[in-house]
Amino acid sequence: MKKWLLYLSLPLTLLACQGGAGEAERQQTLETEVMNLHDDAMADMGKIYRLRRNLTSLRDTLQAQSADTATINLLTRRIQELEVADEAMMEWMRQYKAPDTLAHQQAMLYLNAEHQKMERVKSLMDSTITNAQETYATYEKK
Repeated sequence: MKKWLLYLSLPLTLLACQGGAGEAERQQTLETEVMNLHDDAMADMGKIYRLRRNLTSLRDTLQAQSADTATINLLTRRIQELEVADEAMMEWMRQYKAPDTLAHQQAMLYLNAEHQKMERVKSLMDSTITNAQETYATYEKK
């Protein structure tokens, strides 16, 4: 009878172990996705710095030439938007902690929340870069 119970419990033990491996794999996959978003966003940081420097230089030049206030204000707003996007990325990096010490369920909740945050940061960066590039292209030749 004991042997029979042992044979019945073996498949359940194997399934439990496989479930644990599946959980670990899902968690690792999600963490990798979060870090890939982070890496994509980090690749754009150089664009943000370069655009901020170019827009600042352009604004200062146009200001010295007594350009209209609306143009100066638009350039200033684009510079500020780039600063906000940069700070959003830096803030996410300061707050992110690898979920190594969390139980699987808590780690998955945390990683899902961080994935959403990083998607918002990346979206903010992308739209800010696009707006800044368009503005710079419009006014750099004037």
